[in-house]
Amino acid sequence: MRKSLFNIYVYTFLYSFLLLNPIWVIYLLKLGYTIFYVTILDIIFYVTIVVTSFPMGRLADRYGRKPALIISSITTGIGIIFFGLFTSFAGIALSYVLWGVGVAINSSAFESLTFDYSTSHELKYLEIYGVVNFLSALSVAIASVIGGFVGQFFGLKVVILITGAVVIASSVSSFRIREKRLNLPKSRKKINYSKYIRDRKVFSLLVIRIALLINFNIMILFKQPYYTAMGIGTALIGIIFFVDVLVRGMFSLYSQKLSFIVKDRFTSMLFFTSVTFFTIFIPGLLSDPFTVFLLILNSAIFGFYTNILSEEVNGLIPSEVRASVLSFIFIISALATTAAEPGLGYLASVRGVRFTLSIFSFIFLVMATFAIFVYIQGKDSGRFSLRPG
Repeated sequence: MRKSLFNIYVYTFLYSFLLLNPIWVIYLLKLGYTIFYVTILDIIFYVTIVVTSFPMGRLADRYGRKPALIISSITTGIGIIFFGLFTSFAGIALSYVLWGVGVAINSSAFESLTFDYSTSHELKYLEIYGVVNFLSALSVAIASVIGGFVGQFFGLKVVILITGAVVIASSVSSFRIREKRLNLPKSRKKINYSKYIRDRKVFSLLVIRIALLINFNIMILFKQPYYTAMGIGTALIGIIFFVDVLVRGMFSLYSQKLSFIVKDRFTSMLFFTSVTFFTIFIPGLLSDPFTVFLLILNSAIFGFYTNILSEEVNGLIPSEVRASVLSFIFIISALATTAAEPGLGYLASVRGVRFTLSIFSFIFLVMATFAIFVYIQGKDSGRFSLRPG
């Protein structure tokens, strides 16, 4: 048991060791792409996730999460290496497709494997998942500092190529994970996935997670140019990213111990979505050290609250369909990010990053409000309906 858990942790650290984290947008800008074109490339990435998430989730449910993780590491790593090798739009687009396939496989498969492992060994999921996310954040934090300095002194391309090699190396650890395989019959009746998704509790939690994921995706894109506009160099940006992801990881690590503050789901929804809104909106108004703190707070909320939501959602979904249903989160968040990024990227190009953050804060608020509405209006019934009565 301990060896498998250790390998889960090692896999997490290596797969998350993204040296390119603080510089990839800067890299594209230096190649001559505007933020608008960066968002177009992101659309390719997220459309790939949309197209591949559900079928990959089904394959992970059917054939095992461990093989899915191996494929994910190799595909993601190759995509990142291509990102560093190609400079043409077509070449970078290809790298984004491979990268997106790898992430789509990993997203639902790894969370499902972690939950199944925790429950099958009578371990507390929040503790295991908290450690996983802490190690992921710690890995990104360390990599961000290293990537920032390597990028400044040795070149951004070197950072990207090393990142791809490390991600591919993470597949070695996934080979050593022991997975408890489900005893599924070879021929099964068609599964009605919508009955799990349309459950009121599941759906409201899914929408909140989607809103937080979109927030996370958009912040990844705009934090770098936001800090650059403040006159901060790549080395210092790397340090800021280190603090950012380390704080996120610490809040993730202590999710189990802090879970008492979210006993009331409705109150916690209101509180965490409201605070997240202000951590986006205020940086759109100001540009000083205080806004750096708010953006870090944004990450801290994501690290803690998404863990809480993850435990609740996983507990409501049967194991044999878990990866498939979880893929719904990543499909919708990818679709929404795809829809939002071009407009936001255009706004950032013509009106500036700060104005764009102000607009996005209200997009987040609408999504969070919708999730809370679903929770409230369907409180006495098992499933939700957008029509009254």
